[in-house]
Amino acid sequence: MQVLRVLPEARSAHFERSRPSPERITIYVSGYGDLDRSSVWPSAHRVSLMWAWLWAFKRRWNVVQLPEPLWLRALPLTLSVGLAVRVSDLVCRRKTRIVTYAMENNDPSALLRGIPGGSRGVAFGFVRHLSGWIFDRVALASRGASDCYVAVRLLPEQGGVELFNDLPQECLGEEIGTKLRRVTFLGALEPRKGVLDLLAAWTESGLGRAGWELAMAGAGPLADDVARAAASDSSIVPLGLIGRPEMHELMISTSIVVLPSRRDGRWREQIGLSIVEGLAHGCHIVATPDTGLREWLELHGHGVLPDEFTVADLSTALCDAARNQLNPVEVRASLPPLDGRVQAEDWLCRAVSE
Repeated sequence: MQVLRVLPEARSAHFERSRPSPERITIYVSGYGDLDRSSVWPSAHRVSLMWAWLWAFKRRWNVVQLPEPLWLRALPLTLSVGLAVRVSDLVCRRKTRIVTYAMENNDPSALLRGIPGGSRGVAFGFVRHLSGWIFDRVALASRGASDCYVAVRLLPEQGGVELFNDLPQECLGEEIGTKLRRVTFLGALEPRKGVLDLLAAWTESGLGRAGWELAMAGAGPLADDVARAAASDSSIVPLGLIGRPEMHELMISTSIVVLPSRRDGRWREQIGLSIVEGLAHGCHIVATPDTGLREWLELHGHGVLPDEFTVADLSTALCDAARNQLNPVEVRASLPPLDGRVQAEDWLCRAVSE
C-alpha cells in the first residue's frame, strides 16, 4: 500500500511514533526546532509547497495523510494538496483515500479570534465544504478533539471517524533506572508554556531547599529569565536545547514532569509532547488542565492543575507529586501496548473491508 504523509513542520516524534516502511513516504515543508536528523526516515523528503503539490498529483497513492483542517496556519498546504489529489483522481478515474489525525481541542470561538464575528461562519463554512470533499477518515487524538470537531461540524458525514488517546507505549529497550529528586520541564521557554509561573511556584514550594532539582530543557524568549533564576537558586538547572539522546537520559532519571501551559489567543495545549515523553519513561505528571489527556491522567493518579490555576495551585501540585510519587513501573504498565498514534495510523490506512 502506497501511503503519502504530508507535514507542514516535522518533529522527531512524527517518525518515532510511526511505522517506518519503504511504502510510507513522508514529505515536509520545514523542520521543527526539536527535529533530530537521526530520527528522520530515509524515505522522508523536505520539499517546497509546489513540490508537495506535485508529489500529491503525479504519483498514485492508496492513502494520503494531510494535516488536520483546524491547523489553520497549515490550511493553505492542507487544502491545496488535498485538492491536487482530488483533481488527480478525476483525471485518472480513481479514488484516493485522504485521511487526517486531528488533535485540535480548542473552543471554536477561540480558533477564529481576530476575525469579525460575521465572517466566522463564512470561514468555517468554506473550510467545512472543502473538507467534506477532501477527507474520508478522521482519527481523533482525544475526547477534547472530538468535542471540538463535532462543534464545528468538520467530521465526515458517512462515518470514517474513530477516537484514540494520544498515549505512548513505554520506551522500549530501556531499563527503569533510579529516579532522582528531579522535576523536569521540557519545552519552549515562552510565556504560554507557563515558564514564569513555574519559576515562581518552584520558589514558593520550597522543594529546592528540600533537596529537589528543577531541570529546564528548551530554548525561547524566556531563556534569560531562567538563567537569572538559576543564578540565584542553585536548585534550578537550565539545560538549554537538548537533543533526543539527552532527552532520553534526562527522562530516565526524572521523577516528575511538569507542563503548566496556559491558553494564549488561538493556541491551546493539545496533548503536550513532554507529557508523552514523561509517561513513556515512567514519570509522574503535573499537567496543564488543557491537555487532551486530562481525564486519563486524573484517572491514573497524575496531577492535573485546576482551570485558571494560580502559582499557589502549581506550587501545591508540585509538593503533592513530590510526596506521593507514582511508581515508575506502574506508570509504564498503565500505558497501551501500542502507541496510540500508531494505532490511529494503522486504522487510517486499513482497508475498508477489514
